[in-house]
Amino acid sequence: MENMTAKIFYQSDCNLSLLDGKTIAIIGYGSQGHAHALNLKDSGCDVIVGLYEGSKSWAKAEAQGFKVYTAAEAAKRADIIMEHQQQVMAEYCESLVGKEIEVLVEGFDKLAECFFGRSYADAPEVDGCVFFTCDGEKPKAGDFVKVRVTDYTGCDPVGEFVGKID
Repeated sequence: MENMTAKIFYQSDCNLSLLDGKTIAIIGYGSQGHAHALNLKDSGCDVIVGLYEGSKSWAKAEAQGFKVYTAAEAAKRADIIMEHQQQVMAEYCESLVGKEIEVLVEGFDKLAECFFGRSYADAPEVDGCVFFTCDGEKPKAGDFVKVRVTDYTGCDPVGEFVGKID
């Protein structure tokens, strides 16, 4: 497995004065959106939240002190829009193409006719899944397998079963 050492940045590493007088819209208030919003707010930034009408997160964001608008309205009101997760995930998935990754099998999707599971980098209820096809011996839920990533769709790697991991 490749070394995934991350550089940790602290508030002292940032020049927050670049955000003075700017309104930052966080589009989405899930596990990542609310963390970004709260961190920016705690750092003294002017943050608003954009959600779809009827979102379960609307009341939660308001309760945590944010002005909440529809995503379109938040985008109009903001100087900076934080909605880069799709691009970041697409770049990450693209970097996996051609590599073999370890996947914990969760099941088989009869409609899509493929298996699905999670890599070490995928959190349940937050991230997507790894989808893969398999010829021959079929893995079961709970098996650890190697998958060669051949493509991605949205934020989900797609690949081929290579073998079980003992």
